Amino acid sequence: MEKKTILIAIIVVAIFATTACCVSTKYTIVASGHPAWSPVMYQSGEHISGIGPEVASKVAEDIGFDFKSIYVGSWDMVQQRGKAGEIDLIVAMYKTTEREKYFYFSIPYTVDPITPFIAKDKTFSLNKKEDLLGKKGVVTKGDSYGQELDDYIVKANLDITVVETPDQGFSMIKEGKADYFLYSTYAGKAIIAEKNISGIKESGTISEQPFYMAISKKSPIAKYMNQINASIERQISDPNSSLNKPH
Repeated sequence: MEKKTILIAIIVVAIFATTACCVSTKYTIVASGHPAWSPVMYQSGEHISGIGPEVASKVAEDIGFDFKSIYVGSWDMVQQRGKAGEIDLIVAMYKTTEREKYFYFSIPYTVDPITPFIAKDKTFSLNKKEDLLGKKGVVTKGDSYGQELDDYIVKANLDITVVETPDQGFSMIKEGKADYFLYSTYAGKAIIAEKNISGIKESGTISEQPFYMAISKKSPIAKYMNQINASIERQISDPNSSLNKPH
């Protein structure tokens, strides 16, 4: 009887030890994103919040991992950290040939319109990429506007100034140093409202780009692309998911 009791005790200890081991070694997906691309992704203290992190968090839950979304700096820095495998996942990104060298892309889960923001006293309209010819533009460092528009900017040799932040882009428009600032429609409008920026208007929608999750090719979760896509598909179909709620 005593031997049986000892055996049971050993089994119980082994079970608890195995459980503790599994919990302590459960992988945490580290994600990040653009610090000023609301409502999809934006800085909130030491974290990146928005629709993108909400969807990514659900993906992590569905495939059995923990999740955290952290602020690591500028958008350019986010991409560098992703390329190096220092973060596993970028919560929202346009797909380009250059980026596909370093990231696997999920199925698209939302669409992002791109707008040239101009001064309110300007009378011209910018509704297609060809309208940018002969105008002075501003873009933010590290940003893409989709493969087609990126290629056109280079091919047409557009007059472009690169700045670090959207605030600098809007300032150049207000000061008359540029004709347009190319940025996300939703994110640009959010910044204008939040910072009470006056004298700026939208000039049409020049492009609409699908947003994907980008998984670093150096991340251990890269082998889970099928499960990641399946989770996103379920969220797209779920009327109660973050993708189908007003923001």
